Amino acid sequence: MPGKFSKHDYPIVLILCISLLLAACSPGPASRPTEVAGTPAPANLAISVLPTYTPTPLPLGSTENPLRIGIVLPSPSVESEAALRSLNQAISGMSNFAVQFQPFASYIDMENALQRKLIQMAWTQPVEYLLASEKGLLYAALVTNHLGVTAYGVQFVGNAASNFALYFDAGTNRSTSEAPTALAQFSGLRPCFLSTNSLSGYWVPLGYLKAANVGNQAPVFTYSHSASLRALYITGICDYAATYAISGDPRTSSAVIVDLGDALSQLPVIWISPPVIPNLVLASAPDLDAAILNRVTEALLAFSQTEQGRAELSLGLNYEISGLEAFTDSGFTELRALLAGVNLSLSSLLPAP
Repeated sequence: MPGKFSKHDYPIVLILCISLLLAACSPGPASRPTEVAGTPAPANLAISVLPTYTPTPLPLGSTENPLRIGIVLPSPSVESEAALRSLNQAISGMSNFAVQFQPFASYIDMENALQRKLIQMAWTQPVEYLLASEKGLLYAALVTNHLGVTAYGVQFVGNAASNFALYFDAGTNRSTSEAPTALAQFSGLRPCFLSTNSLSGYWVPLGYLKAANVGNQAPVFTYSHSASLRALYITGICDYAATYAISGDPRTSSAVIVDLGDALSQLPVIWISPPVIPNLVLASAPDLDAAILNRVTEALLAFSQTEQGRAELSLGLNYEISGLEAFTDSGFTELRALLAGVNLSLSSLLPAP
């Protein structure tokens, strides 16, 4: 009959119902995401990096990048500053490289500039050079002639009443024996030394005594070479004295000879060293171009041969200069050996800031 289902129709009806339910649950066209025609999928964006601009360094010795030569001048005078400016012009013109002399308040300041390569050369006193060279910062190029010599030494002086054997020839101003032979007679005696801040008045004489295996009593520190000689003259204070030598003889200084007219005969030299302490030295950084170094040192050598050059160098560097001579690091060999034997801390000899 119409409108009624037989039991055989139930499976078909069930399938139709399930189909209708699934169709009702399916998303319609309005619920589906729409695609915009012509819209590309997102892509990774590459960031364009511009190259860093590194300026080309100007050549050393050009006007904009002069060769800088350091010098320790704690308190340069108006005159010395004017002399340094004059030296800048003179050496620049003679070498065809721009040169600038640069004063520093202390050695530490100058060494920092060397470490940072802000200066390429430096004028150095012996202790300053030894400090810089042991760090590989400087190598000697020129040495100054001061009072007629390029290096000085030390002398051991006794009182004539002590009857020490003399190993010194006044005619040649040289010793007649090696240090161990001459200094052995001082064993166990008391010396007069200058101070522990002095190379020639303490450390170098002590180096010779140590090398000769000569012991001594606690020294008397007199703080001047003339005071050491006066103490030795009156006896009872010390048995012998050590002073600078070769660049001069403190026995003939006005501070001694005016009051002690017979100082030369009463205070004989027992032994004198070779010239082991170089004067003021001009040194260069190890990586300085050889062509620049040669041209600048040649200009300085030529300038030092003129009266004007010697005057301006002396005033600008605050050091009496009679000339300049070529020099090498080997000129410090004996001094290094003497100081190595006394365990000296070189930095302790620098002036207090």
